[in-house]
Amino acid sequence: MFKRLHIKLTCYMGIILTIFMVFITMGIYFFTKYVYEDQTRKIMANEAFKIQVYNRDPVDLADLFKNRIYPKLEDRIFTFGKEALNSNYVSYDKDMNILHIKSSDSKLSKAIVDLAMKSLYEKKDSYEKRKIGGVGYRIYTKYVGTLDDPKVIQVYEDSSGENYFWSFLTTVLWLVGVIGILTLLTLSYVFTGKALRPVKETWKKQKEFIADASHELRTPLTVIQTNLDVMMTDTEGTIEENEMWLDNAYSETKVMANMIDQLLTLAKIDANENNLDIMELSLSEIVENVCDNMQIMAKNKNIEMLTNIEENVIIKGDYDKIRRLVVILIDNAIKYTQAGNVSINLYTDRRYKILSVADTGIGICEEDKARIFDRFYRSDKARNRKFGGTGLGLSIAKWIAQSHRASIDVESKIGEGSTFTVKFI
Repeated sequence: MFKRLHIKLTCYMGIILTIFMVFITMGIYFFTKYVYEDQTRKIMANEAFKIQVYNRDPVDLADLFKNRIYPKLEDRIFTFGKEALNSNYVSYDKDMNILHIKSSDSKLSKAIVDLAMKSLYEKKDSYEKRKIGGVGYRIYTKYVGTLDDPKVIQVYEDSSGENYFWSFLTTVLWLVGVIGILTLLTLSYVFTGKALRPVKETWKKQKEFIADASHELRTPLTVIQTNLDVMMTDTEGTIEENEMWLDNAYSETKVMANMIDQLLTLAKIDANENNLDIMELSLSEIVENVCDNMQIMAKNKNIEMLTNIEENVIIKGDYDKIRRLVVILIDNAIKYTQAGNVSINLYTDRRYKILSVADTGIGICEEDKARIFDRFYRSDKARNRKFGGTGLGLSIAKWIAQSHRASIDVESKIGEGSTFTVKFI
């Protein structure tokens, strides 16, 4: 499923990248062409002005302000006389008589005379591209306006040689575009895979969660059903005689109720619906209260509960969540200790408020310590079920700690016990 999604996302990204690269390459091409044409037009306009000056045609004030080369041209004409001009050009008077001409092809000037007539009529300059005899030309037509004798100067040049440049530029841009698309597609495939990895992990955990939840709920239901079946078959038995089966069924309903409550808590956590009601509270009072309430549980198992609680340890947090965290840690310590003691310590170490819950219970092996906070994870499910664990408490405890910007760690040895430490800032 994820492989197909990976490929599909890469294809979608490929389409977007292709459109983007086409847009970029076309943008570069047309922008380059626009700049080139604009600069060529300016060069040809300067060339036309140069012809105007060299031919001693009148220069109006607007041209003097636009063209700063005029003083230099005047100095050069005075010193060296008229220079030979490289451009092909032709100039006309108001009656369209040729005044000056420099052209390798006399027929060419006739082919563009209509542009000169148009410029003379409209009294403005023009710049056009035209194909004549299968060859491309640029034509700049300059209107020289005087009251008595308006003139027109046409400068033209062969542009067919530029086709090789534009063809080369197009080829380069296409190659760059294709290589860019392939490179970006490869990077897209790699990064899409990385982006899908946490989704894949979450989906896998969700499947495991559903499977584990179904299994964990099925077990107490099976026990309840088995005990009730025994009672149903004993039609002549009294309630007192079937008290053992009823007790078994009742204890399993308590396990189910606890598990469902924890499942609902985790569902709210996953949906970000478990909002915190942050306030300033006394962690010392919470720990003392939980210890007092759980003293009876420890006493029933002949476990000594040792407490060393520093007074007035104040933190900011959600009262109910912090209390639940303390309950989970102390309850687990008592639950998994057969003999010995449970030690609860609360103290301040510089800027940290540290809660430590240690027991002399069954302990946790090294390979299980990394996963002890995972949902439904229990190192020995059969053994843990004997103690009434669901495998959800520590995952809830970890979330509560992290949501309060606290850390939770465990140190343990098999057969010697475990120590859970929570550090609050």
